Amino acid sequence: MADAPHPISAEARAEHPLPAAVDVAIIGAGPAGSAAARRLAQAGCRVLLVERSRFDQPRVGESLAPSVQPLLRDLGVWSAFNALRPWPSWGTRSLWGSDTPEVHSHMLSVYGCGWHIDRLAFDRMLANEATQAGAHLVTGTTLASSRRSDNGGWLLQLAAAEDASPPQPAGPATAPTRTVAARFLLDATGRSAHVSRALGAQRLMFDNLVGIATQWAVDTDRPRPSIKAQGFILVETVAEGWWYSAPLPDPSPSGAMVGMLFTDADLCGRQDLTHPMHWRQRLAQSQATQQRLLGEQRQLRWGPRTFSAVSQRLCRAEFHDPWLALGDAALSVDPISGSGVVRALRTAKAAAEAVLACLQVGGGTRMSEILQGFEGGRDRECTDYLTERAAYYAQEDRWAAAPFWRRRAQAQARQAVVA
Repeated sequence: MADAPHPISAEARAEHPLPAAVDVAIIGAGPAGSAAARRLAQAGCRVLLVERSRFDQPRVGESLAPSVQPLLRDLGVWSAFNALRPWPSWGTRSLWGSDTPEVHSHMLSVYGCGWHIDRLAFDRMLANEATQAGAHLVTGTTLASSRRSDNGGWLLQLAAAEDASPPQPAGPATAPTRTVAARFLLDATGRSAHVSRALGAQRLMFDNLVGIATQWAVDTDRPRPSIKAQGFILVETVAEGWWYSAPLPDPSPSGAMVGMLFTDADLCGRQDLTHPMHWRQRLAQSQATQQRLLGEQRQLRWGPRTFSAVSQRLCRAEFHDPWLALGDAALSVDPISGSGVVRALRTAKAAAEAVLACLQVGGGTRMSEILQGFEGGRDRECTDYLTERAAYYAQEDRWAAAPFWRRRAQAQARQAVVA
């Protein structure tokens, strides 16, 4: 994977001590957490952004829909985004419900195209832009525990993450084990939502989807057509689930490609699909995807590696404590929707507005109403998403007896009964 062109800024480096007290602590520096941190810092809040990793491991979610453009502009990071040199995405070719590809062109969008990105570089850029706005970023760090303080806020115990890599000499600071006071807490820990669950919230799970990902490069010993010329997403269904592949911006002459098989976690484990041989066997049973990934002497860079792709909605039982979940922690959706980053940026804006309103009122009944209003928006979003997901999966009936597709048909039937 290419090095990200945007290193973490000096504001996040070790010479800046960890603050003893902040207005808002955000756990998780993915797109939602970093975007919320930037907005809140711009509004004058003292913001601590805590990230478990050091932005040094592969991340997936490399295709952005055209509708991300106004959100990045509104966040004030459009120039920084373009500095990443994203490749245009012209649309999706889909073998879904038929062996004949259907083409969905982004050129019909008012923005003209979507984008293929290096997701790690993208997430680093957003975190960097949060620090440029004044947020304090600490990496390789986790929230060990939290408890309410006497003044109505939080006392947060931070500790070094056990699975984080060693710090680099000029890298972001790692928090020693110590306590930080915060008036408000935001959970941006992704699909795990582990901060919210520690506070008593529960996840309503809609599936157990995982993505088994690989990254490929073209053999540069011989000249090959540039992957950049294949500026489209390819989606193809199979009995086990569905395949996704897309080009990646890369400094090599021909570029790189990501390929993922989406299936249920138990099916992945039962068939040992993280084993390279078994993964390749499934790939060879596909049509267009295996031609795209195995053709032209492509070389495997990394993988197969499993990433969670579950759909879930967080449900909280109370609204008197000053915390919110945002991004995938609040509502995570099936990658087939292609809307993960768009949703993250939208909920980051809504969450930042809710936090500012809560800090202004200072608690009580009015704060509870603000929190409930934010959750109501996510509930409506969840309802729309489930309807959209059911309609999309209903288009594929060629493997109706296969467990993956049978489960989705059953979920659709249950949803219809509830409706």
